Amino acid sequence: EEVRGQVSFNQLLPVGIANRFKEDLYSEEYGGKNRLFLYETNLIAKTGEKIPVQLTATVLFEENEESGAVSVIRDLREIRRLEEQFADQTRLLQQHKMISLGRLAASVVHEINNPLAGILNYIRLMIKIVSRGSTLTPENLQKFQRYLDLVRTETGRCSRIVSNLLAFSRQSKLEFTEVNINELLEKSIMLSQHKMDLQNIQVKAELNERVPLVWGDFNQIQQCVINLIFNAIDAMSDGGTLSMKSALNARKGVVEIEIGDTGSGITKEDLPHIFDPFYSTKTEGSGLGLGLSTVYGIIDRHKGTITVDSVVGKGTVFTISLPVHSVRA
Repeated sequence: EEVRGQVSFNQLLPVGIANRFKEDLYSEEYGGKNRLFLYETNLIAKTGEKIPVQLTATVLFEENEESGAVSVIRDLREIRRLEEQFADQTRLLQQHKMISLGRLAASVVHEINNPLAGILNYIRLMIKIVSRGSTLTPENLQKFQRYLDLVRTETGRCSRIVSNLLAFSRQSKLEFTEVNINELLEKSIMLSQHKMDLQNIQVKAELNERVPLVWGDFNQIQQCVINLIFNAIDAMSDGGTLSMKSALNARKGVVEIEIGDTGSGITKEDLPHIFDPFYSTKTEGSGLGLGLSTVYGIIDRHKGTITVDSVVGKGTVFTISLPVHSVRA
């Protein structure tokens, strides 16, 4: 009653938009001449609020004379809100990944320093032999072969570590593909091995070779695993054992990842809240409390679950369950 026969469509458009809307409607750029297809603009509510909309419209004719237009309009406010929320989550995810990356990078710098020092020593030995001007005797050739094999091995090790770190650091769009969980766990152990060595933490891995592929984003699942490894390391300040298992739960149709530690454990009071955003059991200044809520969000997005079992003074076990990837027709 307020609009029909009382308000022209131009009055619903912001100042300066009406002319452009007409030009676009009569052009052929947005779905053909005298048509608009999935065209986005703003309309004005009677409160003056700008409402983002998507509309499809066509000009009506009577006896070759333009008589009006018909339009279907879709309110985009909820979609825009969801887009903004998703963008905030993406930024938060990347922020948390960068925190993890900083901790990894500090460890990796030390880890690649040793093999690089070894490579340098072997090269110096070969230069020393050559600079003497002595002929390459069979004995020297044998030494060179051994040194070059070691250089190749250590260079390959450095390359794998740096490649894994770069892959983890890369900000990429969410990309679901087939994921080999054992490969993911092995790469996560490689990235954090040196940090665990420094803190006298032993790694006990039991990876079931028959574990099937899951469907997910490799980078984000690895972010979850790295985060849980960091939490385990933090819980074992005096050293201990980090256990990592992969298994198939055929009854539930899921692949299970277990990450356990022999650390301080989590109290019964804290346990119900550990996945809440900004809730942290660590001392002030040790973290934002975003880690486990980030992990929970990623696993939920993969249609999986994460559970925790902990005993104070004995340790904690996190179990991630991810659906087995079914081959699609």
